[in-house]
Amino acid sequence: MIIGISVITCCLLFSIMFLIIYFSKSRINNMENKIYSILIIINVIDLIMELLCCYFTYTNGTSLFNTFMCGICNRLFIVLLLTWMAIFTFYIFYITFITKEKVKKNLNKYKQKFITIGIIIYIVLFTLAMTLPLYYHNSDGLVYSYGPATMLLVFFAMFSVVFGITCVIINRKNIKSKQYYPLFILIFLLTVAIIIRNINPGIILINSTFAFITALMFHTIENPDAQLISELYKNKKVIEKSNEDTSKFLFRITADIKKPVREILNTSLDMKTMKSVNDLIEASKYINNQGNQLDYLVNKALNISNMDTQKIKMYETKYNVYNLFKEISAVTTGEISKEVKFDYSMGNSIPTYLYGDAIKIKQAIISVLRICEKFTESGFINLDISSIIKYNICRLIITIEDSGRGIGIDRVNEILSMTSKELEVINIEDTENNNLDIIAVKKLVNVLGGSLMIKSEEGKGTTVTITLDQKIVETKDTELTKRLENYEQTLYSDKKVLVIDEDEKELSTITSILEENEINVTSSVYERDCIEKIRSKYKYDLIILDDEMPNYNAINILQELQKIEGFKIPVVVMINDNKEGIKLQYLKDGFADCIMKSKLESEVRRIAKRF
Repeated sequence: MIIGISVITCCLLFSIMFLIIYFSKSRINNMENKIYSILIIINVIDLIMELLCCYFTYTNGTSLFNTFMCGICNRLFIVLLLTWMAIFTFYIFYITFITKEKVKKNLNKYKQKFITIGIIIYIVLFTLAMTLPLYYHNSDGLVYSYGPATMLLVFFAMFSVVFGITCVIINRKNIKSKQYYPLFILIFLLTVAIIIRNINPGIILINSTFAFITALMFHTIENPDAQLISELYKNKKVIEKSNEDTSKFLFRITADIKKPVREILNTSLDMKTMKSVNDLIEASKYINNQGNQLDYLVNKALNISNMDTQKIKMYETKYNVYNLFKEISAVTTGEISKEVKFDYSMGNSIPTYLYGDAIKIKQAIISVLRICEKFTESGFINLDISSIIKYNICRLIITIEDSGRGIGIDRVNEILSMTSKELEVINIEDTENNNLDIIAVKKLVNVLGGSLMIKSEEGKGTTVTITLDQKIVETKDTELTKRLENYEQTLYSDKKVLVIDEDEKELSTITSILEENEINVTSSVYERDCIEKIRSKYKYDLIILDDEMPNYNAINILQELQKIEGFKIPVVVMINDNKEGIKLQYLKDGFADCIMKSKLESEVRRIAKRF
């Protein structure tokens, strides 16, 4: 008896543990999980009932209450065992036939009939379990029940085993599926339990066997982390929206680049036939204007290599981007003439919250929209907000376009060429003033740490583009993404190397060699990427830098990295042969090693072995 109770108690403890773990996590709402939820609850209740059976069978006859409870507990114990076996049998049936479309269709077609038959069978089993004779043994330290009611359990267990084996034979192609493991182990353990019961009836292991199978099923049912799946689904949607936004953005930017390039080419050809000095001057102004547009698009809007968190104007206040632009749109819609159509569009991948001065941003954009309104009697005014996101920076690209009277080239060039010193005299202190002129808007955008571009043709309209780099506010989603990244870094033990090199051929060679050595490689042609990745807490085992990059050399990058708190990653520099004589100086400066570019392949293999 003591051995039996000890086994039951241990099974109850670990079953409760699995119960708590299972129900404390989010789950996918599928049939397998529903079945398992019922099985684990029944198993815990049945183990508690089995302990009560042992107690009341041991005290049977000592009082009327104990005798009554002995009968009730033993009957309920048998009913719960039958229920567990019935549901487990259904589980085997489900995993066998649910993948077969024809059977699935028939099951759906006759679903109600199957349910009715199942209920009838269960009522019969319940009635037999509650009415068949049941006897109790309590002597020589052995406490157990026996009789026709317990034999019902044996016969139904035999039926379940035969049914399960039949299902395996029918679905023999998938016999190796882990979902069948509980059935195979159940057959084995039931056999062992029956043999032990015949040797020592006081050691009752059937319910403990069910507890073990229930625990095993926790690891075999299709039950992935629902929270993770939810985040992956959200991420999938975000990526889809981001790809869609990127396609639209690139299409528009490509069109914006094509036009000035074409205009420059055409104007330069026309200049060959121009004889008037005034015509040549006007043509040069036009080329200069078109060149400014190209320079802005390439170096201000699209050049992500200049995105530096240290250079962004930092704000402690955060704002809701979507609410801000909805408010701006509402104000403009209420003020604009009926003859002018106002369109407002915003990318779906823009973060909801950013750090920045929402009041000044609103002031600048509404001022530009009101200027457009003054010069547009009919036609359209469009407000479009796109974004480029890198690490924790969001570059807002705000484009305001109208079909109004436009501005002359001289005026546009004059505005764009104004220096910071010339803008100092412009007053923008009145934050309530949303009627700033374009020069004041230019100064305001500069104060915000952004840039402004004007593209205009007289009689055709004007396009004003404002670019602002804003720091992204961390939300629960971004925090979870970081946790997933940390988990990934812990899960995969491959060494991680960051390689920065402007030469794509060298980059490809280094990447191939490192990957041959089962090293996880992250590469980039932008030197700022190295600094921003480390600031963003990305972890690497080694960093390889090209010595000479367009904006920074390796020494500059290393010095920036060493300023980052906790930075201890070894950095290797790639140098040309003409610098071999100062190799020792590089090591003194803090580099862990040097790679000679003339022996690139052998040197990279050496570094891969060393680190």
